[in-house]
Amino acid sequence: MMQSRWLALACWLACCMGACLGMGAALAQAPVHVGEVEVSNAASYPLSRSFYFLEDKGAKLTFDDILKPETQAAFKPLQQTGPGANFGLTTSAIWLRVKLVAAPYAPADWLLEVAYPPLDSLQVYSPEGLRFEKQAGGDLLPFGSRVVPHRNHVLPIKLMPGADNVVYMRIHSEGTVSAPTTLWRPQALWAHDQATYSALALYFGLLLGLLLYNFLLFLSVRDVAYLVYVGFVASMGIGQAALTGLGGQFLWPELTWWNSVSPPAGLSLTAVFGLQFARIFLASRKRMPRIDWFYLLQLAGWSAAFIASLTLPYTVSSYMVTVLAVLSVATMVAVGVISVKRDYPGARYFISAWTLLLIGVVTLSLHNTGVLPSNAFTANALLIGSALEMVLLSFALADRINVARRFKEQAQARIAAEHAMVEALSQSQERLRSVLEEREIILESSIVGIAFLTPQGRFRWANQAMLDIFGASLRAAFSMEPFYLTRDEYLRVGGEVAKAVARGEVYETELQMRRMDGTLIWISLSGKAVSRENLSQGTVWVVMNITPRKELEEQLQKTNSEREAILNSALVGIVLSVHRRHEWVNDKFAQMLGYPRQVLIGQSSMHIHPDEASWLHFGEVARAALIATGSYVCERQVKRRNGELLWVEMGGSCIRPNDPDSGVIWTFLDITERKKSEDEIREALEQQKALNELRSRFVAMTSHEFRTPLAAILSAEELLRHYGDRLPQPERIEVLDSIAAGVQRMSRMMDRVLLLGKADAGMLDFQPQRMDLKPLCKKLVDEARAQQPNDHSDVVLQVADDVGEGAYDEKLLRHIFSNLLSNALKYSPGGGQVKFDVRQEASETVFEVADHGIGIPPDELPHLFESFHRASNVGAIQGTGLGLAIVKNAVEMHGGTITVASVVGEGTRFTVRLPAGGPARPS
Repeated sequence: MMQSRWLALACWLACCMGACLGMGAALAQAPVHVGEVEVSNAASYPLSRSFYFLEDKGAKLTFDDILKPETQAAFKPLQQTGPGANFGLTTSAIWLRVKLVAAPYAPADWLLEVAYPPLDSLQVYSPEGLRFEKQAGGDLLPFGSRVVPHRNHVLPIKLMPGADNVVYMRIHSEGTVSAPTTLWRPQALWAHDQATYSALALYFGLLLGLLLYNFLLFLSVRDVAYLVYVGFVASMGIGQAALTGLGGQFLWPELTWWNSVSPPAGLSLTAVFGLQFARIFLASRKRMPRIDWFYLLQLAGWSAAFIASLTLPYTVSSYMVTVLAVLSVATMVAVGVISVKRDYPGARYFISAWTLLLIGVVTLSLHNTGVLPSNAFTANALLIGSALEMVLLSFALADRINVARRFKEQAQARIAAEHAMVEALSQSQERLRSVLEEREIILESSIVGIAFLTPQGRFRWANQAMLDIFGASLRAAFSMEPFYLTRDEYLRVGGEVAKAVARGEVYETELQMRRMDGTLIWISLSGKAVSRENLSQGTVWVVMNITPRKELEEQLQKTNSEREAILNSALVGIVLSVHRRHEWVNDKFAQMLGYPRQVLIGQSSMHIHPDEASWLHFGEVARAALIATGSYVCERQVKRRNGELLWVEMGGSCIRPNDPDSGVIWTFLDITERKKSEDEIREALEQQKALNELRSRFVAMTSHEFRTPLAAILSAEELLRHYGDRLPQPERIEVLDSIAAGVQRMSRMMDRVLLLGKADAGMLDFQPQRMDLKPLCKKLVDEARAQQPNDHSDVVLQVADDVGEGAYDEKLLRHIFSNLLSNALKYSPGGGQVKFDVRQEASETVFEVADHGIGIPPDELPHLFESFHRASNVGAIQGTGLGLAIVKNAVEMHGGTITVASVVGEGTRFTVRLPAGGPARPS
């Protein structure tokens, strides 16, 4: 079981490595046609099949030679099928050419990656203005000289957006000449490397784990096979580090000679240790002597390949490794097949391991010779195959230990079994008898009924509890049929039992049955086959009398129904809430909110609150009160289904004291009408208060405004009474004029009070007529000057040319502007200019009266148009506080508006806007 799990893990790791090493292909886009690639803003572009190539057999052509027209004509396109940019083992230099058509919005900075680390020499010529920039790479150069520190050969190039960029590459190597080339955006390459390096980390982590694990096993069991396997894993790690470029990047960055020979050297050592491991593991010297001689010949060949990799040209060792790898792995597979047929320990793991490695070696050989294209899978076939091969060989070693341990344990078990057999046989009969008696006593003493039935449903055995439940004896009851209410029910249950027994399941049910005396009882019945494989052994049944429980359930159901009816008849809404969710609501609550009960049950209580914020706030306050006191009462608004708000008095109590999480019972009393009554009473009180204040103002105004003219009249009367015959005629007339002026003042005040009363009662006359505003405005200005003959202010009238006739009530207009102009003059004691502007704006006639008087305090502006209200800074200037109230009513009768802007000490501006085409009397 443990080995199968490790095998599944190994397969998963190989799949992960394959997937990670293959990532990036999906990001690529196909070229427009061979020799040309459109470059825009994609993450990467594969170039391997887009090249034109030229084989330089003598490796003597320079870049200037390549640019000559006759040389350019010799370039040939790569075939779109076959190996692509993989030229196999060749001593020729290969020139590659591709045109990169950069879109106008394409980035300028790119990275050119050649993903074949063992490549000896790489030269890239990319356009830079009118010339070409040369960059060099390859594993013959120290790693520190690379412009981009990367395990593959990566060079930066710049493209001119909106132009054709022709790039040339020269590749040359003593081994396989391959150029799997990709054009990357820098950030895309780094993202791609995350997956690639993760796969390689998995692979080398697996190698290191296997190496340490088997080395510790060698120290423990002293089996030389484990030490040879450690050498095999270490050599494989060296070879793969060289092939993947990680060795040159991290292990030997400055050792350029070793970097160039390490791939064949590492693979040669791997084969030497692998063959020696196979000889030891399969014991070929003893079991297969002829094959062992063939093993020794291959060992000699691989040793020669290792020496050649260090002393001879790279091409020689490459051909030797390529030929010997296929031969050796094929030999391993063939020997594995023979070992499986002879049932050697671990042979199945052995053949599986070398088969996977053979697939990897063949794939890599075909890649190196140019038969297969160069991609993430063909270039790393040995990497993936070797990972699985080493894991399986480790399993094979473990299987050897397991087999040896199993043989030893089996021998020991046989000996122990032989010694124990006699004693066991002598004790088994007595023990069996004792167990049967104990079980008989247990079954007879059980409080539940137990019975064994034959396949035909007849009683084979039943305990006393079974007989007591039905009030029967084993002699009187041959089967369960007499206890069923009807034969049809007996047959129905029998059919269900047969189906359950056939499926190997336990049959369970609750049904009503009849005792022997005719009494009806409720029974819990469960049974199963004694043996699923042999149904002829019958069935075993457990029977319980559940009549008391059924009676309690019925009583509970009745009680619940009664309580439900009582709660639904309540005059208040009742809710059971658990974690602020309605678990139950009564009819009154559903009716109160306009929902069906089924809609409210199970829903969050947030839906009945005006908004989420108020729901959250209520939850915090109510929860704190429920934890502190166990109950909470409040008055708040809740929302009906139609969105209407109503006032309720809520009261909540915890089911368990001071624990709202156990559930809260809430009662809801609709107090909307009470709240309306309270609001009406409050509004009436406010109105009464306003009336009282208005009455106080009226009394204060009349006492002041009437006292002054009355005092003047009384004084004039005394003068006429006592000195009338002696006064000259002019002075007598002056005294009489003062009496007339006082009477007129009181008369005007009374007219204003009556006019305001009519406006408040809706009885103010409104009789608009067509009229010309210009003469009326001039007349109003003249009257204002006449009323204030001693005033030092200058009234300036400006009427725009576009102001014409309109339908207005002249009497109301006089009330409006005579009051505004009179106030402007009266409250400008320092003189200055009073402007009266009239103009047309869209569909409105705008009147502005502005002065440079004492102004109005800002906090008194909201009360300016109230009856009998006067500003606090008027001082001794006379007034009644009625003028602006009359003005506002007259403006509103025309369907217009009035606004005021004022600064204390600087002046006041009143703006009246009336409909220009004729007022519409407001309702």
